[in-house]
Amino acid sequence: MTSVELTPFRTGDTPLPDVVILTHKLTRDYDMGGEVVHALRGVNIQIKRNEFVAVMGPSGSGKSTLMNLIGCLDTPTAGEYWLNSQKVSDLSDDELARIRTKRSGSCSRRSTCSPGRAPSTTWSCR
Repeated sequence: MTSVELTPFRTGDTPLPDVVILTHKLTRDYDMGGEVVHALRGVNIQIKRNEFVAVMGPSGSGKSTLMNLIGCLDTPTAGEYWLNSQKVSDLSDDELARIRTKRSGSCSRRSTCSPGRAPSTTWSCR
């Protein structure tokens, strides 16, 4: 696994201009019949312009939840999400729909199942 050091970011800051996707303490909880499922817990990501990123992990690790938030299809329970220097984590459904129609890109999902290993799914976007 490759680890990249993130540029320091605090609540209330504005991302640097070359950062196109930034999440800060991003959290998403779901109420499932009175039981709370913590799908994401404090996720911090910074993706700079022209970087290629793959989101990988086992089933149930929060990949789809993260991709739904990054794709402006859902809103976080807590934390911040910035897209091209615009804070989108607090926007209404109508405002998120406008962002989805203006931005372009694609995401693909590949599921794999190998003998002796847990099934996994890989998301990649560009």
